[in-house]
Amino acid sequence: MEWRNTFKYNSFNSAKGLTYFEHYKKILGWMDGKNELPPPIEASLDPISACNNRCYYCNSQRYLREHPVKIQRWGRDYLIDILCDLSQWGVKAWCWGGGGESTLNIRLPGMTKIGTDLGMECGIITNGVALSESLMDELLLARWIGISLDSADPDVYRKVRGTDDCYRVLKNISYLANHRTKTDICVKVLVLPETIDNIVQTCQVAKQLGVQDFHVRPVDLERKDFKAGQALSLDVAKVQDVFAQCHEMETADFHVYTVQHKYDRNFHVQRNEFRCLASPILAQICTDKKMYVCVDHRLEERFCIGDAYDGIKGWGSDRHREIVKSINPEKECARCTFAEYNRQCEAILGDSMCRSFP
Repeated sequence: MEWRNTFKYNSFNSAKGLTYFEHYKKILGWMDGKNELPPPIEASLDPISACNNRCYYCNSQRYLREHPVKIQRWGRDYLIDILCDLSQWGVKAWCWGGGGESTLNIRLPGMTKIGTDLGMECGIITNGVALSESLMDELLLARWIGISLDSADPDVYRKVRGTDDCYRVLKNISYLANHRTKTDICVKVLVLPETIDNIVQTCQVAKQLGVQDFHVRPVDLERKDFKAGQALSLDVAKVQDVFAQCHEMETADFHVYTVQHKYDRNFHVQRNEFRCLASPILAQICTDKKMYVCVDHRLEERFCIGDAYDGIKGWGSDRHREIVKSINPEKECARCTFAEYNRQCEAILGDSMCRSFP
């Protein structure tokens, strides 16, 4: 079980992609040269290339560690310009995302309010360390805040995240949970050899802190951009028992999501047997101020659409189409973030659901 039946219509259920049906049709039309590509639904923004954690499984280590570049960060003017451009373009939401830890950009305060005042929704994924009370108050304008915790045990936290910030993060989570009005606060945990024995405890702590969502999934160490890439041999029965214990803590105000649909029965990454079709539902803009095809190929020149100085430059261009069409997900991608969305696009092409018959 990934979620209780009463909570099946949730943000972590990839079936929500079916609500993008009209957008999918326009993307597929653009792929065939029949129409222009519409603006993305969301933009993922990376305002800094730095992080204050040292997670050994980090999905950004290719450019933060293995091929480090000079720390870059967006200035105040660019932050305002890109938010204005996205709003005028018709983008519905943005996420302060990866590429590092966005809250380390000293120009970030004030930007969430500007973006929401422009009519967009905001989300943020953060490790929760560098959060002042004033920044947390502003981030509570966001639709959701995801805090990557992994463990509420300080010793385990240190082993997997490389710092002694566990109690600081727990304190910040408590502040967010106790000051929220509409923002969903989600604690995020990865199933790792180091965390498996205290996930239930971490779930209990999350519930006590007052968050709305507890999200846990197997770690992905099979990535093609990870030098030490390997398939973990997790004790599936034990993991499922841990998941079941977490679900027992659920209430109407505390939801547990044990996400498994992107993995096989042994929690290994599923093969990408589909075409890259859904990536244009999101625009990835990295710290280098360039736009990339998707969140899984940040700062890879092969997947660069073009400069994002003008907000939409290069989007929907012939180059963009050629890149998307040339992508071989099985050979070039690891765990595709939009795997299920790609399958949905292929289903639409063949009308396998017989849409004309409710």
